[in-house]
Amino acid sequence: MKQRRTAARLRCVSLRKIPLSMLALAAFFLLGAVLGGMVAARGASAMGGELRRYLEGYLALRIEGAPSSAAVWQTMVCFFRASVAVFLLGFASVGVALIPAVCAAQGFLYAYSLLCFASGLGQDGFFLLPVLFALRLMLVLPCTLLLGSAAWETSRGLAALSVGGGKRAKGVTYGKRYWSRFGIACVCLFFGAALELWFIPRILSLLLR
Repeated sequence: MKQRRTAARLRCVSLRKIPLSMLALAAFFLLGAVLGGMVAARGASAMGGELRRYLEGYLALRIEGAPSSAAVWQTMVCFFRASVAVFLLGFASVGVALIPAVCAAQGFLYAYSLLCFASGLGQDGFFLLPVLFALRLMLVLPCTLLLGSAAWETSRGLAALSVGGGKRAKGVTYGKRYWSRFGIACVCLFFGAALELWFIPRILSLLLR
């Protein structure tokens, strides 16, 4: 009985520490993922051969030599776009609506891509999916939610100032914590992008043999 009570208390404490804004943005991400899965389920099964040819061409370009500037740019954009977008939207009142939209779009893209590969490649692609998507999900999603939660709060403050004409609303401040989160997120995302550019293609090539 004591162990159960202790476990229940730990769950309550851990949930209380998570900001409601982060939980709300996670819900938008899940909503986008559901929509992406519904769209992908309609025509992904016929894409198996095309997806395999794409992967083989992708790996041939990456393994032969150093990644091209175009590949580096595309990978960086994929890793940084959502986190940078929500961070910048924290400086505008319109972020109240656009930050949840960015999270939903991110969920849509991930679910659509994952289910397309899962349905198109079938059982042969079972071991490819974690390699293709796990790294991005483990880094991009937490960084987006962490930055988005803080940015959504500041954006709501700016919206309250604009709607109320500066009356009955507190001023919005961006402290060191706001900027330090962005710096830490950038380091993590850069590390993840480097791994995807230089190591993930080699792992995929071994799995496809």
